[in-house]
This record gives sequence, C-alpha cells and structure tokens, in this order.
Amino acid sequence: MRVFRSLFYFVVFQFIVSSFSPLRAARVLFDHSTWDQFLKKYVNEKGEMDFKSAKADLSLLEDYEKQLAHLPSSEEGNSWPREEMIAIYLNAYHVGVVRGILSVYPVPSIQQIPGFWENHFIQIVDEYLSLDQIRRDLIATVKDEKIHLALWTGAKSSPRLRQEAFTGPQVEGQLFLAAREFVKSPQFVQIDPAKNKIILSRIFKWYGEDFELDFATVEDQGEFTRTEFAVLSFLAHYLEEGEKINFLEEGRYKIKYNDYDWSLNEWIQEKSQNSASPASN
Repeated sequence: MRVFRSLFYFVVFQFIVSSFSPLRAARVLFDHSTWDQFLKKYVNEKGEMDFKSAKADLSLLEDYEKQLAHLPSSEEGNSWPREEMIAIYLNAYHVGVVRGILSVYPVPSIQQIPGFWENHFIQIVDEYLSLDQIRRDLIATVKDEKIHLALWTGAKSSPRLRQEAFTGPQVEGQLFLAAREFVKSPQFVQIDPAKNKIILSRIFKWYGEDFELDFATVEDQGEFTRTEFAVLSFLAHYLEEGEKINFLEEGRYKIKYNDYDWSLNEWIQEKSQNSASPASN
C-alpha cells in the first residue's frame, strides 16, 4: 500500500498550488461579520451551542439571514469567486441547522425533528435550499471531500462548529484545519497499532465515495474497496504520525465505524454562584 506515499505528495502539491490562488488574496466581497459575532457569542471552544440564549435573542441570526436573502451581485460580474461562494454556502448551511433546531427548541435530538434535512430551508438570493441540497451542491460543485468534516449537524458526533465564520480569503485554510482537527481527534478517528484496530466516524461510511475525488487509485488494494482505500489514504495524508501511517499501509486490520450520537450538541452554561457566605457569630 505504498501508494499512500505518492497520494500524499500529490495532494500536498494540490494544496500548495491552491493556497497561492489569486482569489485567496482578493478582498472580502461579502461581509460575514454578523454571523461571526453570533458564533463567538453562542458557541464555546468545544463547538457546543448555547441554544437557550440564542433563542432568546435572534437579532444577529435574523440580520445575517437577511444578508443571505439579499446577496448582492459580485462587482466582477454575475458570479462570485469560487472561495467566496464556498464560504457563503458553508455559513448558510450552519444558519439553516441553527434555525431548524431553534424552531422547535428545547429538543434532545434533531432526530426527533421530522424531515429536518429535507424540510428546513435557507434563502440565498431568490433560492430556497434545503440542508440536503446545500451539502450535495457543495460537494458536486467544489469537489472537496473536506466539506463533510466542516459541516456541523448540531449533534454530539458532528464535526465541531467553529467560533468563526467562513470567509472567502480564509476558507481553504479553514477547511484544511477542520479536516486535520477531525482526523486527529480520538472522538472521530481511533488508530491503535498496538491493538490492531481502527475505528472511524460513521461520516466516513456515509460519504466515503466522495473521498474518491482526490484519494482513489486504480491499483488493486486487496481486502479494501476503492472507497475504503480512498478514506484510508485521506487519513494518512492528515495524520502526520509515522507509526499510524505505517500501520495503515500494512492493511492488516478491519475498519469499524462508531455509532453516531445524534444527541443535541448543547452548551449549558452554569449559573454563577453569587450567594454570600454566612456571617460568623
């Protein structure tokens, strides 16, 4: 499975080339600061959201929704730069998840919200897109498997919701960091050479075929399917740990997937204790 090595260098080259794209140096065309304020106010470092407080004050969320609904045309023509559109749709997806949860909050799990992914829409200009549509369109248009590791679903087994908005000039780096963080987190990826085990997030099972975009190979990979090998190659690229990469290359293991915990990824802030200590007699 030495092909892992060649794939690694190929993807590194692609990332370096894309990092120096002229679009990365372009000024911000769409202002995401309102959504950024919302995230910094209601999301903690773990990616948990304070839904209770957010529902009590919807002003920032509503203001950003209005911005998305009245998205202006790019000054450079009828279309926005690729990176800007990626940022807009990533942020819009998360707005839709938040709005869908808040519409029925309190709720212990989004699985208890019927048709959540198909029936909750976000308006972008004159289009109303479901959460499913946004995910599919992003992958089909952008062709970047890292999207799946950056989209927050409001569940405990979801990728972390970051405390910052995606922006055009930063989105490539933000996606790279999200993917690297996901792969290195024991919550999502457990690779233990000593115990000869590999346990992965179910996201890699659900969307495994999309990882073939950059990491598939035509070579025979023995017991692994084309999709499984693409996922393993993706992991090897982002792990940056020699022992684990060597273990993956040996291929002497079975891939297992964690159950997905759909419980609400909620930040419950504890009330401060302001009571004075009793006076001594």
